[in-house]
Amino acid sequence: MTSAPSTTTTVKTVNNKTGVTTATSTSTTGNATTVTKTTTIGKPATVSPSASKSVSTPSTLPGAVLGSKWIAGPNTDGWNLCAPVAIANALLGATGTVATNGQIERLYHRAGGTGDTGVPVVSAFAAAHRYGLAGARLKGWERAGLDDADVLLLELDGGLHSAAFAGMTVITWGGEIPLEEFEGTILGAWSLTWHGTEAN
Repeated sequence: MTSAPSTTTTVKTVNNKTGVTTATSTSTTGNATTVTKTTTIGKPATVSPSASKSVSTPSTLPGAVLGSKWIAGPNTDGWNLCAPVAIANALLGATGTVATNGQIERLYHRAGGTGDTGVPVVSAFAAAHRYGLAGARLKGWERAGLDDADVLLLELDGGLHSAAFAGMTVITWGGEIPLEEFEGTILGAWSLTWHGTEAN
């Protein structure tokens, strides 16, 4: 008995400035079709230095600094957990508290996520406000300009994406991308306040 012929087609999009690669593989065997989507971060292409630019640097983060190890979360398992991961990285930046993958997954489910559906970033804010994350509870969130933003809603080639934001740097997929090198559209920006972090 011979097995049904199979075919696999892979389409990759590489952003040479950021090193982010998105891939969609479609495998067909007989009557069954499987689609796998992956996002990976590699090393950005080397770019020759341009004319010197003056860049203002916003205040540093009290909990974690740029160049630190950021949370990638369980996104590599095919789940769309970018909103809870963005909130976890904002918490890390504000307080130094590290959320585990399990805590991030619980926040995802409490925000209404099932499987790989993803959740609206505002639903994830509401869940962090009501249930907390890693022992901290979100006190509030509000729309903000980039100078005060902690979380961004982005439109990328592959759809919507949420990421933490600090020091004019997008914090996503466990890494940092300077805003001037990021290829995408900012659809929204929010500042977050955590209980216990208010100025006296």
